[in-house]
Amino acid sequence: MNKKKIVFAVLLASAMVFGSLGAQTTAGAANGMTLNGSTGLIVVPDARVGWENSDFGIDVGYGVVWSGGDQIDHMPRVALSLVRRFEISGLMQIGNDEIRNFIIGGKFQMFKDRGAALALGGDYEFAKNNFDGQENDSAKLYLAATYGGNFFNMPAITTATFGWQLLEVGNLSSQFVYGMGFSMGLFPSVFKDYVYWITDFSNFSYAVVGSRVNAGSRGAFNTGIRIHPVKDGKFNLVIDVTGTDLLDDGDRGMAATVSGGMAF
Repeated sequence: MNKKKIVFAVLLASAMVFGSLGAQTTAGAANGMTLNGSTGLIVVPDARVGWENSDFGIDVGYGVVWSGGDQIDHMPRVALSLVRRFEISGLMQIGNDEIRNFIIGGKFQMFKDRGAALALGGDYEFAKNNFDGQENDSAKLYLAATYGGNFFNMPAITTATFGWQLLEVGNLSSQFVYGMGFSMGLFPSVFKDYVYWITDFSNFSYAVVGSRVNAGSRGAFNTGIRIHPVKDGKFNLVIDVTGTDLLDDGDRGMAATVSGGMAF
């Protein structure tokens, strides 16, 4: 059994443990952006939307992803939350002083009860150049389930995401996609729900064309810290520092992102 299968098995077991311990809670989660702009973990979207207690909210973010040497991409992002149930997100990926792609995403939260939620989402990627020999648009449709519990008296939120991805729109090239991950509040009595450990594993990345997180080779395992210094009512600020694709020798990298917004 290779390392990535072991990691997936551990995440699956953790999901079962988190789901069976304690009452449902939202304390283990800080609503932050994935690398492609949707609300979620690092790459894997969850069943939350950015502003679930306001009819309208906006978040803007900026991130850099490094995958070795001078391979650095810049990624401005934006997300809109509408009527507490809908989310529209966008990403522009910039590398080597050129725009590589645009990604437009959407999410509808079908169910929410305290720490548990279920959402249907998807995204469409507009490829802007022939990067790595790929120039076709792509699309993804997914179902995300998120639920809460406690792990060693620390609040945790677990997410499982499944769906289908068209690797080339207009072509039969497609794949079944899956991802799992969790967000856990680290020592809440010490850090006062400002610091979280986030982890995900998936066989898809934040983009198909030009992604700096290579999930095509048996999936990608990502993990790091999420800091939530501002969470006062109608304002939000989230900082993520993560390691990407850590189990592949040639693809290990890092990402640093910041996002912030407000509700109206």
